This record gives sequence, C-alpha cells and structure tokens, in this order.
Amino acid sequence: MIPKPPLVAALGACVAVPAVAFAGNGLEPRTPVDWPDDTACLTVVDRSESAMVHFDYGIPFEDPEITPDEVADSRRHQFIAFCRDHSREEFLPIWLTWKDVDAAAAKALIDPMLLEDENVLETSAVWKDCWFRITPDDARRPITFAEAMKGVDWDTTALAAGAYVVQGYTWEPSVNIYSQRPGIIHVIDGPDLAAVEPAAAVSTIIDFMFAEDTLMLEGCTRALPGSTLSGFWSHTGGALDWMPFAEEVAIDGETFVLPFSPPGDAVQKTVALRIDVTDPMQRTFSAYPSNLLTILPGSSGGTTTGCVPEGSFVVDPCDTEGTSEQTTAAVTSTGISSDSSGSMSSGAPSSGEESSGEAPTTAGPTLTADAEGCSCATGAPPSFVCIILPLLGLRRRRLAP
Repeated sequence: MIPKPPLVAALGACVAVPAVAFAGNGLEPRTPVDWPDDTACLTVVDRSESAMVHFDYGIPFEDPEITPDEVADSRRHQFIAFCRDHSREEFLPIWLTWKDVDAAAAKALIDPMLLEDENVLETSAVWKDCWFRITPDDARRPITFAEAMKGVDWDTTALAAGAYVVQGYTWEPSVNIYSQRPGIIHVIDGPDLAAVEPAAAVSTIIDFMFAEDTLMLEGCTRALPGSTLSGFWSHTGGALDWMPFAEEVAIDGETFVLPFSPPGDAVQKTVALRIDVTDPMQRTFSAYPSNLLTILPGSSGGTTTGCVPEGSFVVDPCDTEGTSEQTTAAVTSTGISSDSSGSMSSGAPSSGEESSGEAPTTAGPTLTADAEGCSCATGAPPSFVCIILPLLGLRRRRLAP
C-alpha cells in the first residue's frame, strides 16, 4: 500500500495577475481530487483480458456553488493521463486547451496575451503528445460526494502500451490545479514484458531529512528481468542538473528500496530526486518522489525511512509535548520553512514571478498512532508553492483559428 500524499493544492493558492479581474473565488482554496489511502503503487491493465480500469477517488469537501463571475462549468473535476512522470520542479501547464483559455478570458479571468504555447497542454512542445483525457472536457464532474462515489472508468483501448501517471484536474479558472494519483499504471497487451517499456513509481513522500542520515527511497517497478535502478539528485531553483547517487542497481522483484545519502553541497538546500529504471533493451522510465527534499544539517540519530517519527517536516508525530526541539532547532538554523521546497505539482512557473503578498495556507500532517506506538498516515505536510499565473510580461500574439 502506498501512503496518500498530502492534500496538495486544495489548501491554499495565491494569484498575481495584473490588469485581470478576479472572480469571487479568486483567492479561495481549490478543491483537489483526494486519492484513497490504499491506492496501489503498481496497477497493471492487461488489455488481452480487459481494456477497462476503474479507480476510486474522493473529495475533502463539496464545492458546488459557482459565483456569477466564474465560467459556467467552474468547480469541476476531470482526469488526465500522462505518458511520463515529472519532477516537482517541472510544472505542468494549468490550461488544457486554448478553448478553455478563451472561456476564462470571456469572464475577464485571464488575459490570453499573457500566455504562450508552453502554458497550454495542447500546444506545449514538451507535453502536447504526452497527455490523454480519461474523462472529456465537456463532462467535467461537479465536486460533490455523490459524483465522487462513482469513481472513474477508464477505457485504455486507444492508448499505446506503456506506463501512465494519472492526474486529477480541478477546473476552476483562473487557477486550475492537479492532484497526482499515487503510483503508476502499466498498460500492457499480454504478459510479454519485452513488448512494453518499464514502469516505476516512488512511494516515499518525506520532504525533509538530516544531512547525516540516509533516506531510504521506496517504490515499485515492473520491468524485464535484468533491469536496473539508477538514482539521481539535483539542486533546485533553476534548470535541473542531474547527478548520480546510485548506478545500475539490480532489481529484485516489483518493489525497491534505494538509499540516498546527501552530498555535502546539498546541505541547507532543497533538492530534487529521480529514479530511473532501465531494462536490458535500454528502455528507461523515470520516476520522481511526490515532494522535493530539504536537507537539514545534523542527524536525527537514525535512518530516515518512509514512515518514521522524523519523517514529518517540523512536527514530530511522536512528540506528544509539542514540536520536536531537534527538528525546530534544525529548521531555525537553516532559515528554511516548511513552505520552501516547492514540492507541489501546481502548474505554476518555478521562478521569476511576483507574489501577491498573500501567504498560502498550508495543512499540517495527518498523524495516527498504531499498535506499536507511533506512525505517520500521510508523511510530511506539503511544501506549498504559491500558484501564480504564467509568466508576467510575456506577450503572445495568437492568431485567430
């Protein structure tokens, strides 16, 4: 079972767009798709048996009321599949189509001239051939408990065989958000693994560790026998420059644990991690943790794993007297806050934008106690990124269709 990620983008957003009118929902939190705790790390869809796959989802609260200054079908959920995973330092475009942009522009929610092709999935050179609708644009779902209880039935017939990442998409312009489904879906046409690229997912959701510890990156994979794992890390805040921390580690079965010991120049910084699975046919699939990782100086006195007392940023779930003094001191000494890692897949640009000055709301971790004493239910609280509409000052002269 894979732990459920935190309630990412739902819990706060801030917007900075000059000369664009805000709807009544402008600064309100967006409601995410809430994925079940028991979402499998690996889901195999064998189309020699059935091309249909069902998955469940939930919502944290209902959100059906649309203000007159919103688009008519605002506050809806949709489901999208992507042909690859992505680092949380690489943001997905928050617009699916230019038709959607035009609908928002008609309500003065966005100025299309501020957007470029890369800000819209259908014209993005990076993503335009890598996204596939699970549910259609004209049948976006109201955010109600009754609708969520239906789940989603996905017909994979038209897809190429391969690995897919599923995103829940909240359509509520001008700020639209993604909620990534944990795990990976491997669409195949029979048992021959040579006929399909490998698949992998990272299930570890921790967003901080201590420099003297080792983080045990856990996950799942499905690949030809003889396939290997390689691990990479990169500084964040600019173009990712991937450097190896593990190379060609043999895979044993469909689960893995890969240790990461931070290099010296990563301390007091936030880094991105990547796991590559490469099969004997030299086909590679890259998987990324759901959070970026902040490296704090010192040691917790142990090894950081997928669910341990020190696996929650700032708050120690086993510290019944309050926040762990060790963790608090470490965070204070670095000047790093729990909002610093930019771990959320919000679709926002990664740097260079202005902020409205509004502090985004961040949820704390959900903690539970098990029979042994202490455990974590959701891991670290989200490191929230303020959602800012794309690239202020850009001018795109889009021709009329």
